[in-house]
Formats: sequence, C-alpha cells, structure tokens
Amino acid sequence: MGLANVYMDMTEVAEVYALQRGKLRGKEPTAMTPRSDADNLANEVKAAANAVAARVKEIREDIHAHPELRYQERRTAALCAEELRSLGIEVTEGVGQTGVVGVLRGGAISSGACQTVGFRAEMDALPTEDLCGHPWQSTNPGVGHHCGHDGHVAALLGTARVLAGMRDRLEGNVKFLFEPAEEATPDDEIAGSTAMINDGALDDPRPDAIFACHFYPEWPAGSIAMKVGSSFSGNDYFELTVKGKESHSAVPWKGIDAIVVAAQVISALQSFTARQLDIEEAASLTVGTISGGRASNILAETVEMTGTVRISSEEIRDDLPAMIERTIKGVCESFGAEYDLKYFSRHLPAVICTQAEVDLMRSASIEVLGREHVIEMRHPRLAADTVHEWLDRVPGVFFMVGSAGESPDTRYPSHHQRFNIADETWPAVVAAESMTAIRYLQQARSE
Repeated sequence: MGLANVYMDMTEVAEVYALQRGKLRGKEPTAMTPRSDADNLANEVKAAANAVAARVKEIREDIHAHPELRYQERRTAALCAEELRSLGIEVTEGVGQTGVVGVLRGGAISSGACQTVGFRAEMDALPTEDLCGHPWQSTNPGVGHHCGHDGHVAALLGTARVLAGMRDRLEGNVKFLFEPAEEATPDDEIAGSTAMINDGALDDPRPDAIFACHFYPEWPAGSIAMKVGSSFSGNDYFELTVKGKESHSAVPWKGIDAIVVAAQVISALQSFTARQLDIEEAASLTVGTISGGRASNILAETVEMTGTVRISSEEIRDDLPAMIERTIKGVCESFGAEYDLKYFSRHLPAVICTQAEVDLMRSASIEVLGREHVIEMRHPRLAADTVHEWLDRVPGVFFMVGSAGESPDTRYPSHHQRFNIADETWPAVVAAESMTAIRYLQQARSE
C-alpha cells in the first residue's frame, strides 16, 4: 500500500470516529466532510488525461511510423501545428527551421500581467533501423524513434488537448515548444534548441518556467521521477593522441609502440573511474573511437582516440581534466611516449532543475498520480540533452517518465532498436504535465 493510500485510509478512519463520537454525545452529524475543490480538480484532470490517452497513443504510433532526422521534421512539425490549431491554440511554424511554437492563452485572467508556463518536446529521430516489429514500425529505412521523442511529442499534444479544454480556468498562458534536431549535433550545425531560441521562441510571451520530460524504462509506466539540481549530467569530451616511435616488429625494442601505450592508457582510465572517484557518485568514462598504425608488421607511431566523461557531481567535474591528464601522463612517461590531450569540459552542460519548480511539480504530480508514483531521483542520468539550452535561460524541470509495462518490449533501454512505451505511460505523463501547468499559473497569480 502506498503512502497516499495510507494517508487517505487514516483520514477516513478519523472521520468515521468523529461521527461515532457525535452520535454518542447526541449530536447527529448531517454528512461526511465534502470533497475539496483540490480533489475535484485532480479528478477532473485525471479523467481528462485518461480520455485523451487513446489519441496520444494514436499520434505516437503515427510519428513512430514516419520518423524524420534532424531539421527534416516537416511532417512531424505539420502534424503538431495541425493538432494545436484544431484546439484553438495560436501556432507559429518554421521556428529554428522546423520547430513549432504554440500559445494557449488562458481565459481566467482578470487584469494585469500574467505568467506563462512552457513545455518542450523534441521531434527528431535517430539514424538507426527500427526493429520494433509492430504495425507502426518505421516506414523510413534506416531511421527510427528509439529515444522516445515520438512519445514526448504525442504526450505534449495530449497535454495541450487537456489544457485547451480547461482554458477558461487557466490563470495565464501555456507555451508549447516542439524542438527539432535534439540528437547529436555535428560540428557544423547548431542544436534545434539554440536555433529556436535564436529565432525568438522565448519571446512574446516569454515563459516564466519550462518543463520537459524524457521517457525511461528504468521506472514503471504510470510513474515519474525528478530531482533538484542536475537531472542529466551532460558530458565532457576529449581527444587524445598517443605519440610513440615507429619501428619494425622484428626489432620492437627500437621503437615505442603507441598501440600498446594506448591500450594501457585506456585500462588506466577505466581504473581511474573505479578507484579515484567517490563511489557515492555516478560516473562513466568511455573511449568511443580509436585508430592508429599503418601496417601489421610496424609498431604504430601514433594512436588517436576520442571519448566522453560523465559525472553526477558538478564539483568533481571541475577537477576531472587535471585528474585524467595526470593518469595519461603517468602511463605515457612510463613507456617513454608523449601525448596530446584536448579536453572539453562541459561539452554538453548538465541539465539543472530549480528548487521551486521541482517542488511545485512534485506536489502537482502527487495530486494526480499518488505519492507512490512520484519518485525522487538519487543521481542524475549520465546523459546529455539540449534541454539545457532552455533551462539555462528559464527556471524549470527536466523530469523522467517511467515507460516500462508488462510487455518485455517496453523494457528495452533508450536507443535500442526495439524500444517501446507502455500504454499506461500516456495518461500519467499527460496528467502530471496538465496539473503542473494549472498549479503553476494558479500559484503565480496568488503571489
């Protein structure tokens, strides 16, 4: 039994006890305590979220079947714009090339300035073959929605539908931001978030807070998870060249084998994360590419490699470049090799969630999901996301949505070619986002 159910049961017991005491004293109570306005609103939002869940699932499957790569999201963008317009929401297309912005203006604003709450979802797919095996499998060869972006978009459109149906009671504006090109940005491009911001997505009206989500099978469908501070660690990036001395394999002692040195460097770096970092922190160091050598019988003169580093602690991150270089230097010197290290700290910065907004969303989500379905994250995910561009400028929350159900295909990790989302996810995320928007605007008007 969850804490919320325990609380409800104890409250009911107290009310019954009070009634019994009244009878014993000759004071006949007329009725049980009426349900509060808060309970009525929460039930209304839950009912509306359940009502739109089938439409959300339909949209998600449509987008999944027609995935589009970065800055090619024209069909997806058109779908978003059409859906928003059908709800009477103001729409601007072509923001940051293929981005879409919608503005829902609340009808319960009596006078004066009002607040605006924003929600962001990303639209692009990955350049990988879809193997989901469902009727909605990708019809675009070599392109698939394996990171949940199709679900993020569909859920936000469901939230728009719920809030549009309650516009007369919204005490401010809701801004919907559908972002292109979130996945890995090439060096010659900018991310879709940056492109949208450069194109005025934060203007007229400017959001006072922004909320966004990411689906994960690590949590059960119907739940959400969040934390104050870093929710995504972001990553550091490094380029390393190990410099040895070429020699023939018949006389290896006359050279310095850069491949052997590089292998020792990689091994030392893996030991570094296991032995030199606080075990209470989450950390990951990955050498993702390596190349070197020119012939099978020649000791390599140089080896080049690239990698990423992720850490849950922003304080420890400041010390990482020096710690990593010390490890590399020690190995190279022991072999008489040299090295060239380029370390890019916060290549993708951490995603930082603000205290006030986390507190508000947690409270709003408990209203509609129950306390047992609102999870406190211990560490950030060791991942990166361009949502940091929005939250660097506007306070807000990047929360995780549980997507694992009974079906095994809903438990594949993000970016797996069979990644899928349980149906129970849809009403939960829509209810949490909708209630957060309502409570945020109510709180802003009362302050």
